[in-house]
Amino acid sequence: GNKEGLATARAGHMYSAIAPATRAIIHARVGSRASPRTRARVGCRAGLFDAFGRGSGTKKAKDEVLRLAREQRRGVGHSPEDRAEMEAAVDALIASRGNGGRANTRPSVLTADWRLAWTSENETLFLLEKFPGGVGRAPITQAYQRIDVDAGTLRNEVVFSNGNAFVVDSVIEVTDETRVDFRFTGAKLNLAAPVEASLPLPPFGQGWFDNVYVDGELRVARDSRGDTLVVVRD
Repeated sequence: GNKEGLATARAGHMYSAIAPATRAIIHARVGSRASPRTRARVGCRAGLFDAFGRGSGTKKAKDEVLRLAREQRRGVGHSPEDRAEMEAAVDALIASRGNGGRANTRPSVLTADWRLAWTSENETLFLLEKFPGGVGRAPITQAYQRIDVDAGTLRNEVVFSNGNAFVVDSVIEVTDETRVDFRFTGAKLNLAAPVEASLPLPPFGQGWFDNVYVDGELRVARDSRGDTLVVVRD
């Protein structure tokens, strides 16, 4: 039933992540001598940049989400108050886009390698907390979500400081302008040290996520488990 399905999805769902953002307001000034075609082209370009959140209000809201992501250490050890603060910042970011920015599942927008900036997803946070990396010259542990809309695939990946990686593969289907359904097809632990090997694990879980905000640098998703994910284009 619903209870069993929710438990299955929770058992298998892994994360996703955020990066610094750069915004600009596009001012299109077309002289009276410009042709109608030129004016249309400039207007279209300005509209495109506006659709990607170049307004000052959106920049302020986006900066706040990214600031919280940094301060809250990608969500590791976050408190209920921290979560509420992040969710309020995400709501403000969504509101800053008004009626625009709803075509968030187009291949040109969604297909990318996304690096985790913040998540509320417990399984991912457990791995980031227990295996943080960053000791000496070692890199910190990173989490990624690699999406290919045309191929219908999604790969969640946690890459540890020693090069080992926990990978969960899924098939996806875009259902509307914001929602993507997913079904896990396999999981594996790829070992880079001390020897290279791949240990297959059984597949598990399915669900959906809504891309509530996407631009050229940042994506925010909320999913069927009630988790929130902030990622940046890698």
